Amino acid sequence: MTTSASDVGGAGAPPPMTPERWRLVEDVLNAALSCEPEQRDAVVAAACAGDEALRREVESLLAAHDRASRDDFLERPAAEALGAPHAPPAQAERLAGALAGRYVIERELGHGGMATVYLARDVRHHRRVAIKVLREEIAAAVGGDRFLEEIRVTASLQHPHILPLFDSGSAEYPPEAGGQVLWYVMPFVEGETLRSRLAREGRLPVDVALQLAREMADALEYAHRHGVVHRDVKPENVLLQGGHALVADFGIALALEHAGGDRLTHTGITLGTPQYMAPEQAAGGRDVDARTDVYALGAVLHEMLAGESPFAAESQHAVLRRVMHETPTALASRRADVSSFLDATVRRALAKNPDDRFPSAATFAAALAVPASAADGGSSREHAPSAGRGDSTGSYGRRTRGRQVSARAAMYAAGTMLAVGLAGGWLLARWPLAAPAPEPSPVSRVVQSFVDPGEMLRGRLAARSATADNLTLAVVDRAGRPQRTIAARRPWTPRFSPDGHRVAYGAFGAGRTTSDLWVMDLDGGTTRRLTDDADDSNDPQWSADGKSIAYSAGAPGGKDVMTMRTDGITPLLVKAREGTQFPSDWRRDGSALMVTEEAGGDKHDILVQPTDGSTPREYAATAADESAARVSPDGRWVAYTSDESGRAEVYLDSYEQPGRHVVVSLNGGIHPVWRGDGRELYYWNNQALVAVRLGASKDGAPPTVEARTLLFRAPYTGGVNTMYDVSPDGERFVIVRDRETPKY
Repeated sequence: MTTSASDVGGAGAPPPMTPERWRLVEDVLNAALSCEPEQRDAVVAAACAGDEALRREVESLLAAHDRASRDDFLERPAAEALGAPHAPPAQAERLAGALAGRYVIERELGHGGMATVYLARDVRHHRRVAIKVLREEIAAAVGGDRFLEEIRVTASLQHPHILPLFDSGSAEYPPEAGGQVLWYVMPFVEGETLRSRLAREGRLPVDVALQLAREMADALEYAHRHGVVHRDVKPENVLLQGGHALVADFGIALALEHAGGDRLTHTGITLGTPQYMAPEQAAGGRDVDARTDVYALGAVLHEMLAGESPFAAESQHAVLRRVMHETPTALASRRADVSSFLDATVRRALAKNPDDRFPSAATFAAALAVPASAADGGSSREHAPSAGRGDSTGSYGRRTRGRQVSARAAMYAAGTMLAVGLAGGWLLARWPLAAPAPEPSPVSRVVQSFVDPGEMLRGRLAARSATADNLTLAVVDRAGRPQRTIAARRPWTPRFSPDGHRVAYGAFGAGRTTSDLWVMDLDGGTTRRLTDDADDSNDPQWSADGKSIAYSAGAPGGKDVMTMRTDGITPLLVKAREGTQFPSDWRRDGSALMVTEEAGGDKHDILVQPTDGSTPREYAATAADESAARVSPDGRWVAYTSDESGRAEVYLDSYEQPGRHVVVSLNGGIHPVWRGDGRELYYWNNQALVAVRLGASKDGAPPTVEARTLLFRAPYTGGVNTMYDVSPDGERFVIVRDRETPKY
């Protein structure tokens, strides 16, 4: 089978690998495989009918199929000892000549489809190293200078769970002498590969598998933040030393692709390993990102737990077909000690669509760190109406309430604010448990701090306090990555506008000792001041049409609820009442506000306050502390925070009248916020933001919980009211957080 030079690369980009395109590739490939080898060229040429991109794809798969029948398709890594040497003596001799004076070759360690690995002695540093030498045809395809330039970034990766790159180089020889020698040097690891352990044990204990997966994820996250996607995560590329994981060959697959391009395809080499390739990678796409590695890590974890890869099959072609079209078997059906939560976590990592996977390796690892006791079961307790629920007249044992100084005003006066939740930080530092005296990694931080929040609703478990001037307002994406900072002094209760283009918040102006309302246009970057007085205006809440904002303003001995139009019309008092109250949400039709009212004794109640100024009614006013109510987009449900169980949890109940309320959070939670379509609800658990996917309501009960996912961790500074918000599409969050972030 021959290919002209003009065929390589083509005149333009190949067609995208859609499911229909893949089925066409599959049909042609099956037709070719059903023929005798000498007939395949003619069959492929006729079937492709001038479609050169299709022909190249089929030829590549045929070459991989033929090679898999002759040799082990899976390349073996640097430290895995195999049997007797198989490399041609000429290569070893050329390598020894090229490395003379620097390294002394001792013996071959192993070989695979792409390279041969030698054990050598570093003459200068008196240490043993592993030298990986690319096959001659691969070296010729990629070119030495380009490959060595591409792997330079890999040499800069320094992480306890990454096998570092010590050295690299090339040597030129005439074609008749074997051609170019292209090599790179890594530490020699006294241990075994994850592949060896899996071959010996079949599957690993759950706690061991999770530990190794988190360490691998920590390595991947570090590399991703340095712009390196691995592209070939598999058990063969994971070394085990002292019970910990070392990920090898970072950036090598990318370097080969960038350096070799389409020339590499015609050597019969496929970059990546089908059992662990994400669908977009298996389809030949080059626009891979961190989520491609998340998929591969999910496949490796599946194999550690199940004893085989999620899409195991008899041939590589069958593997690719399963990767593209099938869903993995549920892990929970294979072994009883795999929880349904862990099963769902792995299945999300293996989602066909990259957008449906975890957005980063860190968020995947954080989900894996959720304790088993917090992962399953779900708290869907149903409660009959209690003595504090049902009668809306307020005649059932209200606590004595009087005009009192707002606790928040007291915090302003003191100039300090409690940072709710245990100490943690952004997912930044990358030094895991295996390193001596390390900074906690994102994963280990989750493990150490995802604990019972207890009374965090009132900040009683705060590990530290921060001055109000040490707060900042940040916009982040679903992985917690900062998108922008909003300049604000002592920011409070940020809220996205219904169209997602503006953020309203409270903050102190220059020289002021009280708060005003501000609105920032996220598209234009401009900020407009809505109030300019000494009324301590705060707690802004947008109406559904985006034309009005409800807020709280100072009153003698407390605060009252106000509304104003965003075009600057004079503010209106909704209702003057004893004590302190502040809005937390609107009804979608604008007829009422959800209001939190201070109830004495460090407690709060939730009221429904009609916007026409008529008497409010109690929604949740029991002996518990209840606050932060948010109405679902369809107006049928209310999510709120209550400590009726003895610790703060997020509950769902019906609107207008509460009935059978259910717990949404697990092991504690505060401050629920709805996504614009009502299918996702968010809450905080000890500086971890959790997303809850909700199912349909049945028989009048609140929606069911389908899945809980830890999105990211952040130094969230909570209060009685909700100190963050989500954009209508669920893709961005605006958060009040501690200004100081751990550095790495």
